[in-house]
Amino acid sequence: MYLIIGASGFLGRYCIKNVLEKTKEDIIATYSSIAPIGGNANPRITWEPLNITDFATVNKLAKYVDSSTKIIYLAAYHHPDKVEEFPELAWNINIVALANAVNAFHNAGCLYYSSTDTVYGEGSPAKKFTENDKCAPVNLYGKHKVLAEQITNARGFNVVRFPFIFGPSLVENKPHFFDKIKSDLQSGKTVEMFSDSYRSTLSFNQCAGFLVDLIEKYGASSEKIINISADDKMSKYDAAIAMADKFGLDKSLIKPISVKSANGIFKAKRAETAVLDNTKLKMLLNLKQIQLEL
Repeated sequence: MYLIIGASGFLGRYCIKNVLEKTKEDIIATYSSIAPIGGNANPRITWEPLNITDFATVNKLAKYVDSSTKIIYLAAYHHPDKVEEFPELAWNINIVALANAVNAFHNAGCLYYSSTDTVYGEGSPAKKFTENDKCAPVNLYGKHKVLAEQITNARGFNVVRFPFIFGPSLVENKPHFFDKIKSDLQSGKTVEMFSDSYRSTLSFNQCAGFLVDLIEKYGASSEKIINISADDKMSKYDAAIAMADKFGLDKSLIKPISVKSANGIFKAKRAETAVLDNTKLKMLLNLKQIQLEL
């Protein structure tokens, strides 16, 4: 059985998709407030409401966890600006609730915590961060993620670090950044995208697929932190161009802009560039190359 904590979000819905496609396992999928539309349509999925800060509910759910349970932990208060604005709430969700959950689920067969490239801090286009590189996050959200990783590893569980993820939403009535760009291009609107900020961009489907592959192949892997990323660096401008190519949209509508023009847009500081080394992932899954697939 898979238990997916925070399954109703963008990545969570793709994790469900990949578990259904790659395994015969049933899934308990949790949501925080609004039940997914048509959530009970698939007999392999049981949707459960879960406030991750409600310890009594978490502990009740833990009674159904045993050594055969595979847990994907996606719950987080993750918008950097919101974390800065509401630090106590963010701390309770990202740190206190996580610590309780990994303790409550201590007897699970494996648990993989979803982290991010923001833990590394500022990099450069020429530098690929390995899992052993020092973490130096530039905002409070990144600091929360570093501490959450340490808590997860200390309890014997695994961490995966994701890059900027780009792809269509599977969440009903909730478009992703990808969908908004595609819609604008289809309507003939100009889209401005950063051309000098780089990530190791992958799609939601690829990130979820690689995570499920790791779980199915290794369970509780001895590699406690794993970067999940593409081989090459890519700006958001590059990603938008790739999308336009994929769907036959007008690339001339995509205008490159510099991150320097973003002054005042974001409250929390962001690292301009964080490129990940995926050597470990390719070795574990016997992959020769990983490119963005939309």
